[in-house]
Formats: sequence, C-alpha cells, structure tokens
Amino acid sequence: MMETSKENNLLFFILILFAIEAIFFSIGNNKLELQYKNEENKIAKIYDTFSNIPIEAKAISIYDETLNRKIYGRNDNIKMPIASLTKIMSTIVVLNNHKMDDVISISKEAVKQEGDYGFFVNEKFKIRDLAKFTLVGSANDGAYAFSENNNSFLEKMNNKALMIGMENTSFFNFTGLDIDEENVGAYSSANDVNIMAIYGFKLYPEIFSASILPEITIKSEDGFEHKIKNTDVILDKILNILFSKTGYTPLAGGNLTIIYKNQYDHNIAITVLGSTREGRFSDIEKIIDTLYKVDL
Repeated sequence: MMETSKENNLLFFILILFAIEAIFFSIGNNKLELQYKNEENKIAKIYDTFSNIPIEAKAISIYDETLNRKIYGRNDNIKMPIASLTKIMSTIVVLNNHKMDDVISISKEAVKQEGDYGFFVNEKFKIRDLAKFTLVGSANDGAYAFSENNNSFLEKMNNKALMIGMENTSFFNFTGLDIDEENVGAYSSANDVNIMAIYGFKLYPEIFSASILPEITIKSEDGFEHKIKNTDVILDKILNILFSKTGYTPLAGGNLTIIYKNQYDHNIAITVLGSTREGRFSDIEKIIDTLYKVDL
C-alpha cells in the first residue's frame, strides 16, 4: 500500500513538472510570436515610409551588415546596368591575385580608355596606389591596367561574383563603360552590389577606405605625381561614411553605393541603380535622412 502511495506521489510530481514545462514553453512561444509580430510591424512601417519618399532610382537596396539583415529593397534583385560600380570587382580581383606592392604598367590600350587621368604609356604603379586612385576617381585606365596583368581577368571577375553570392551579376568588361549604344559593360542587382561592396570593404579595408577621400595624390614608380578628385560630391554630407563608389553611363544612368556607420554603430550598405547623374546623390541623402528617423 505504501509503495502504491509512493508511486502515485511520483506520478503526481512528474505531471506537475510536465505542467510547469508546458507553461514555460507556452510563455516562450508567446514571447517569440510577439517578437515576430513586432519585427513584422517594424518592417511594414519601414516599407511604408520608404514607399512615400520621392526617389529617382529604379532600384534600391539597404542592408545592415552588422546584423546581417535586409532593411529595405525595391527592385533590388533585378538585373540592371551598373556602370563604374564594376570597378569594385576589378579592384577586388586584382588584389586577390597580387600583393599590394606588386608593380604593374599602364599600357597604350589602358591610356586610350575613356577619360584622361594623366597617365603615361608604360608608367608603373604599385597596385595599392593604383587601386586607391581607381576607386576614388573611377579611373578607367587603372581598371583596364588591372586586367592586362592577369590571365582570364574577366572570367575571374564573374567567378568571384558567383563565389560571394552575387546571383544576378554578369561582367562583360573591366570598367563598366557601355560597350556601344545598345550594350552595357556589366549587369548586376542593387542587392548584389551591396554584397560586393561589403566583401571588398571587409577584405581590403586599407584600399576601400581610401574611397571616401575628397581627392588623392599618388606617385608612380617613375616619379610622376597624379592627383584626382572623388567622383562622389556628397562625401562631406554623410556622417561616418566608410566607403563610396559612383557609376554613370548613358545606358546605366546614375548609380551609387555607399557604406556608412549609423547612430547604432551598425555598418549600413546602400545602393541605388538607374537614377540620374545628380539624382543618385539626392536619392542617397533622402534614404539616409529617412533611416535616421525610423526605428531600426
């Protein structure tokens, strides 16, 4: 009889434990559900806010690299021409395949690329210097010179894109310049460009951080100095900017990608594609102003 009583007490105790566990499980589920609903409401609020902002860009991608989450996107997975944003990948690939102090030459074909950057035929540069110059001033000579010093450079650019998760990207040349009146130098999505910019900035901070300099002066191994101004005209308007790259061609329109540190100390990547030459800058300013006002 006593053994039966003990068994009943043990069974009762086990049932109580199960009941307590069920209560805690239910509370935990309710908390998770509440957090999920709050997150859904927050995302909906962000999308409602951005849908009312007059932005010229056809595609937008905003990504919180610190939290590894998307904040907002509009047409952000659609392939679009990216113009000189291509030089982000050109720079990544040359750095992947060379040491910083390796020296490369500027060929006659490189000098013939669109834009006069003051380079001489056969002038030699350390890769670290030419990479910074190319990002700051969007120098086509520099991007083309990178390709001449690597076998299968274009293939490496496209392979690297796939390797880091850029699923909507195709590079057809090294500069991003339009090939002709109908064919572009590269296609990508706003989301892919953010992936590319974040990858380059994290892997080569010394080089990519130089992209926010108002101007840069480099000296070739031949002793000649070259100065170029930054193509991003709103650098001084973006607080805690970490990286910047512009792009513009007649077919692509105005493109711009930046990374900056927000008020919560998060690294935020923003890309706008298919804007106008001036609109890309005002678009980015409007986006950042809005991000400071919404609760992330």
